[in-house]
Amino acid sequence: MKKILVVAGTSDNKRNFAVNYISEFMQDKGMDVEVAGESIYDVTEIAADISAIVAIGQPQFHTTVPIIDGTPFITKFNMDSCCQQLMEQL
Repeated sequence: MKKILVVAGTSDNKRNFAVNYISEFMQDKGMDVEVAGESIYDVTEIAADISAIVAIGQPQFHTTVPIIDGTPFITKFNMDSCCQQLMEQL
């Protein structure tokens, strides 16, 4: 199972919306993933089992894990494209 971390500097509602949307999108595509969300300000390092990150805002950490721009989850435009990019990284 792949693990996706959604980090957001915006409200909990936006972060939870992105977590749920990504989870449902991946499930609809037949992918076995676990999606978790955290405040972008609380993340200082990335766990070894994280496969990809969706960042809604500017991350304050450095990692070799692929980071996908999560701005579409604020604008509600191109969210499927964002999820498609995420799938390509998994």
